[in-house]
Amino acid sequence: MIKVTVWNENLHERLQEEIRQVYPDGIHGCIAEFLSYNDDIAVHVATFDEPEHGLTQEILDATDVLVYWSHMAQEAFSDVVAERIRQAVLNGMGLIALHSAHASKMMKKLLGTTMTLKWRHGDRERLFVTAPSHPIAQYIPEYIELPVEEMYGEYFDIPKPDDVVFTGWFAGGEIFRSGCTFTRGLGKIFYFQPGHEAYPTYYDKYIQRIITNAVYWCAPTRRLKQPMDNQEVKMTPEEISGYAAKARRKATEEQGNVTSHVISHGSKADAGWENAVDDGMEPAGPIKLSIFYEHLREAMEQTGKSLEKLLAEAKKAGISGVEMEFSTLVKKPELHRIIQNAGMEISNLYQFFDFGNHYAAGMHAGRKMIDTAKAMGIQRVMIIPGFLAPEQAKELTKASGSFEETAAYMEGISEILAMRDAIAELTEYATERGIMVSMEDFDAFDSPIARMNPIKWFLTQVPGLKHTLDMGNYAFSNESAAEAYELFKDQIGHVHCKDRGEEKEEDPEIWKGLGVPFGEELAHRRGMKPVPVGDGYMPIAELVKKLKDQGYQGYMAIEHFGAPDQLGFMLKSAEFMRELLKDD
Repeated sequence: MIKVTVWNENLHERLQEEIRQVYPDGIHGCIAEFLSYNDDIAVHVATFDEPEHGLTQEILDATDVLVYWSHMAQEAFSDVVAERIRQAVLNGMGLIALHSAHASKMMKKLLGTTMTLKWRHGDRERLFVTAPSHPIAQYIPEYIELPVEEMYGEYFDIPKPDDVVFTGWFAGGEIFRSGCTFTRGLGKIFYFQPGHEAYPTYYDKYIQRIITNAVYWCAPTRRLKQPMDNQEVKMTPEEISGYAAKARRKATEEQGNVTSHVISHGSKADAGWENAVDDGMEPAGPIKLSIFYEHLREAMEQTGKSLEKLLAEAKKAGISGVEMEFSTLVKKPELHRIIQNAGMEISNLYQFFDFGNHYAAGMHAGRKMIDTAKAMGIQRVMIIPGFLAPEQAKELTKASGSFEETAAYMEGISEILAMRDAIAELTEYATERGIMVSMEDFDAFDSPIARMNPIKWFLTQVPGLKHTLDMGNYAFSNESAAEAYELFKDQIGHVHCKDRGEEKEEDPEIWKGLGVPFGEELAHRRGMKPVPVGDGYMPIAELVKKLKDQGYQGYMAIEHFGAPDQLGFMLKSAEFMRELLKDD
């Protein structure tokens, strides 16, 4: 967890109504909000009027990265606190100095120059990436446009930066080293120019992404508790090495008998577990079966059995993979080891995102998911990119009967374009690491990927993106799973085997109110009831045969969310699927 303190004078916002209109919660509130969307960032805020400006020694000791905005009270800021910040940076704390914080006491102390520059209000800025390989510039386009920003111009009196990550060009003709990095002691510093208090710069998704990237870059890998100082060497590295070797030999002699006993005999639990793992029935051919971790979790609650016992039963039934939500794995990383110990693997990671509203947070989580998949040997990830406002979803549903109308509508919605851009970047990032990215047909009225034509648009827009064919979800939108297979068969990278049981449907008037363009007759939706695979009305056998004939190789995930008997459903579904997967 990266601990971030966002510091802001909070004077403009309190004293000037026009500034309060732009940042009603303060600049610090805006920055803290978008940073807090990252699960691995914990945010604390502090302001000028607090005792010691809210930056006590205890606060700085607990801070990994300080994000700092100042302007009105540069000279009134405490010399003691400024020195305290300088020392914290030397000891390893990261620092992000924003906009007019260039003239703060702490920056002058750290960089040792006047930090002077030229300025003018109310200009247009084009911010260019001038170090595209730098981590702070990750997933930022070649340049971004800021319609109104305060001009900062050269000469900027700073020491030579380690990197000039961004360079700003202003409509008046000036240029400026707008994003510079420095190293002081063990601490990393990023100075970033955009962010005048009168302009809504910090609401821009790319500015938010840059600051978020900078937090991850600035976060310390090492932090000293005491000030850096000259130290007398009382023991040489060779002497330390000799003592350590002697201690290791002694520990080995003391523990030798215990270790050899464990290696020779193991425990009864280990022996029984080994037998359970080896007793599995693998389905014939290149297609393997998997089950959702959430089904196993519900089965634990329903049966009182341990996860280890349920995995053993799944393995025995011919299931070799577990499909898991990434956020679950983040909270319980030990699940990877438990699944491996069962002789199984995580077959697919999936995650829900909100790229339309929280792009930077989503991108960091997406890259983290892909990096985790790479580290754990997981070959597939699936992205649910976000959801739409009710009116947007209703209009998209109306348009979705035609691909042309779908494309025209989707290309006019900024949230959908953000989803597309995020998926494209993450697909490229994953492909470079040997990971496949897919998108399923997600069963929700406000999902932009609930129907064939919207999915086709995403697959057309994003090279390398694959489709997870969920056999039961097209029924949700009253579309044919068989038709979807024919449309996407060359792009299918993963499969969910979900059946649906017949039941009384909703009032067709509800569908009309939601804008569903299929009229009163629901030809493909006869019920959403969860049933074991093979017990419902979905054409499971037909689709599996087509996938086998096509040469599909990969996992088919058994799926029945909401089942009253998850274990029973799992075993019955696995038996049905094993029969389908037998060689003809």
